[in-house]
Amino acid sequence: MQNKYLINFSRKFWFWFWSKLMNGFAPSDSQGNYKRPKGIILNKNYDFNSNSEEFFLLVGNSCPWCHRTLLAYQIKNLSKKVKIIYLKANINSGQWIFYKEFMGCNTLYEFYKKAGRGDTFRATIPLLVSCEKDFINILSSESNQIVKLLNSIKNKSSQPLLQIYNCDQELIKLIHHQINDGVYKCGFARNQSSYERASKSLFIALTKIESILDKKLGDWICGEKLTYADIFLFPTLIRWELIYSKLFKCTEKEISDFKNIMKWRFKFYMLNKVSDTCFDYEWKKDYYKALFPLNPNQIIPLLPSIEEIIKSPLK
Repeated sequence: MQNKYLINFSRKFWFWFWSKLMNGFAPSDSQGNYKRPKGIILNKNYDFNSNSEEFFLLVGNSCPWCHRTLLAYQIKNLSKKVKIIYLKANINSGQWIFYKEFMGCNTLYEFYKKAGRGDTFRATIPLLVSCEKDFINILSSESNQIVKLLNSIKNKSSQPLLQIYNCDQELIKLIHHQINDGVYKCGFARNQSSYERASKSLFIALTKIESILDKKLGDWICGEKLTYADIFLFPTLIRWELIYSKLFKCTEKEISDFKNIMKWRFKFYMLNKVSDTCFDYEWKKDYYKALFPLNPNQIIPLLPSIEEIIKSPLK
């Protein structure tokens, strides 16, 4: 009898403690649905032709929102216009830190504070900034906006570059809210009903993308032209088997059931320099160890490589 009360008390205490942890990792509404915090958009339009400023894109290898900005950066070949600064996740302190001191800062929070944004609730990446001497100007910390800002940069190149085109905004909203955010709504759901709602919405959206690709209008989601829809969808889909299907319980269907999406994903992965933006070792380490409330024992599952995953559904 004593064990029964001890077990009951332990379960209630663990759930209370888990809820407190989740409040820090993933805020939710009153129904237990995950709500992503908004980023900072300070400059919607910007002239990148100034010679006096240096431009930097601050990113982390494991973050999918950073990944979409890296894709735009690589596809547009912006290495001469913008410098990439990588940060790493400090699991113990729960913050992003620089590999080496940057602008006199060791942590992302210090960098935000130096830029006059110390009042920000969270110091997040990606972050697009311009710097002149010791002055930091944050252009945006919202990945959607950063991708568009990067895409607006004129780049003269001797080699033909892929162009990223705009597309229907309803399609962008579908991908962003129901798929990109959708996997997090599944993983960070606080109860069964919020999880089931998120899962249903996620797989309805994937089915719609599968149907669009089934029309065979071209290699990409919107046809022959590469668009923001492709850029936004890829970071979620390339992490699927390694992270989201297991750690985030996105299990209603196998992603390999979506044959058209698998073919699209392979074509996108094979684009020049796209594979350079994929860091499966860091993804597994950071997700399975940093998201303590979802994986308390910190065990990283044995998983195939990205190369094996990307090709296997096509055999």
